[in-house]
Amino acid sequence: MKKLFRVFPIVLSVGLFGCGNSNNAPTTQEAASEGNTKVTENKEEFVSNLPDDAPVVKVASDTDFAPYDFKDEYGNVTGFDIELMQQIGEDQGFKVVNYGDRWEEVFVNLDNKERDMVVAAVPYSPEHDSKYLLSEPYAPLPSTLLYLDDSKNITSLDDLKNLKIGVLDETVQYEYFSSDKVQVESVEPYITIFAAIQAMAQGEVDAVAEDAGALRYMMKDFADLSPKYFDYEDIHADSAYKVLVVDKDQPELLEKVNAGLESLKENGTYATLTTKWFGEDLTQAVSEQRKPKSTF
Repeated sequence: MKKLFRVFPIVLSVGLFGCGNSNNAPTTQEAASEGNTKVTENKEEFVSNLPDDAPVVKVASDTDFAPYDFKDEYGNVTGFDIELMQQIGEDQGFKVVNYGDRWEEVFVNLDNKERDMVVAAVPYSPEHDSKYLLSEPYAPLPSTLLYLDDSKNITSLDDLKNLKIGVLDETVQYEYFSSDKVQVESVEPYITIFAAIQAMAQGEVDAVAEDAGALRYMMKDFADLSPKYFDYEDIHADSAYKVLVVDKDQPELLEKVNAGLESLKENGTYATLTTKWFGEDLTQAVSEQRKPKSTF
């Protein structure tokens, strides 16, 4: 997981919990509950039922990774992560202000106490587990391979021996395909998903590896290209165990985040949001996930 550009030119037709100062302005409105959606021109704006003096949680998101966090065609920040945090905040009594930070900045700003949380489809890792407070799983979507050429017929990892795999640089997918766990012809890192898929369309790589939710969301408007997928992981893989990352000095916030997640699963809001953004109810899948054992 890292960045995602939704546009396809040419080739594809295409407070209570702490706070801090920041030069970046918030990119979304404060939290609001479902059923309190204010419709304005070209966008929906959530309006919170919470009092004006409710505590505020500052959330860092990388807004180039649809459908988790991204800017729509009107420049409004939206996505599953955004709406999920709004609902958690409303349920637990805090307002959410989302900041569109660059991926390279999200953890720096958290370390500097300029943000309270990172919400950006972050996969579990022992390193994060040792440094931050991690929520229960919230988006059980494993990594998958996207390819366009029917003749590849990828049905197992053994089919990748002679293939070039495009990945985002500095991601779990890059680490995996660069390791000795699987044999491929080469691993080609790109700075965006758009660049990786563009390279595949031009024949520079044979397949692209990324989060299943992100790849399927990106390609849903390009069914004429007949995208094909091979899910080489399941929901129990570390990369499928996505977590909300909380500042290590805010255990009370972590408790509220986990309580809010559980509440949304019980009242059906989680089912509504996952169906909206990923095309399926992920309540059962996320309930089956178990936190990986830390090596620290």
